[in-house]
Amino acid sequence: MKSQLLPEGFRDSLPDLAGKEFLISSKFLELMKRNGYSIIKPPLLEFESSLFFLTDDQENINSFRLLDPVSQKMMGFRPDITPQIARISCGSLFESPRPLRLCYSGEVLKANNNGLNLSRQITQIGSEMIGIENNFCEKEIIDLIIETLKELQIKKFFLNFTMPTLIESIAKDYKLFKKDLDFVRTRCLNKNSLGIEKISESLKVIINKLLNTVGLVQNNIKNLKKIKFPANTQIEINNFIKIVEKIKKNFPNLHLYIDPLEIDESDYHTGVAFKVFSENFKELFTGGNYRVLDENCIGFSGYIENLVKESLIKVNNLKKIFVNEDINSDVKHNLQKKGFIVVRSLKKINKNIILKKAQAHNCNFYLSEKKIIKVGKK
Repeated sequence: MKSQLLPEGFRDSLPDLAGKEFLISSKFLELMKRNGYSIIKPPLLEFESSLFFLTDDQENINSFRLLDPVSQKMMGFRPDITPQIARISCGSLFESPRPLRLCYSGEVLKANNNGLNLSRQITQIGSEMIGIENNFCEKEIIDLIIETLKELQIKKFFLNFTMPTLIESIAKDYKLFKKDLDFVRTRCLNKNSLGIEKISESLKVIINKLLNTVGLVQNNIKNLKKIKFPANTQIEINNFIKIVEKIKKNFPNLHLYIDPLEIDESDYHTGVAFKVFSENFKELFTGGNYRVLDENCIGFSGYIENLVKESLIKVNNLKKIFVNEDINSDVKHNLQKKGFIVVRSLKKINKNIILKKAQAHNCNFYLSEKKIIKVGKK
């Protein structure tokens, strides 16, 4: 049979990989459940009007779209589950007590990949808190991230805090129109202020000062405090400093960084957003504050693909036993209670062949004449 090529960004998860992906997802959901988060499962497709209602610029959303043959309306495959949680929270769960704690695990599809995440079909896991009043609950969310990474045996990581609406504040202060705003946004994305002087010399000075504050919190918050900003930008900066200093106080042993001008791709975060990276600079989680109608919310999510690469947990296939086709049900259940993964022969075979079959199926043990025998030993 000829090898069947898959589209760019799509892959088959074979047994070892799929097993680890399932284990990580299961551990995450169980941990969230223990912390009072309810599991929720939104659909893979929705009408565009509901799927993208958190985002203003719907034309640039990284999503596959199609025409629904039943309703003749445009639909989209979800590129992110968080907006769906937002929709449900102000719809079906509108009357549920706040704060509403929800968690999820599901597939997302993206029309385009990027340098950090090459796949276009990815399993996303995450948790959201809806309706948190003026208490933005950063501590609870970061605690959950730390618990999750500990559970997944990812020991070394750091958090990078950003200001998702800072560019909009700068645009108000400098009265930037869309063309100039898009140019400034692109220069900030590339960490390069070249050309901004054509819009405003003072704006370039501010951008350069902000770019020079990227790095460890303890070194750069002090520098950020010394800079004088225009009115709207100053309010944004003061709020950011207040939140980051509170987080630093609550988590003195964490490696915390700031990058005020980092561009937020989600386009719905407000106040403070963050990314969690491994020591190998793999993006593990992203999160931050956002609003759903008049409710303050906070959450975080991550892609299983990146967590699999960084997690040291292993799927427990160490006790795998091969048994004959005529095994008694009670015997099989007793083996499973002892922690064995039971692989059954398709037909009855003699004791001379069962060892070879056990080896062929990568079993560590086999059952012969009611005795558990380790493969490789007589």
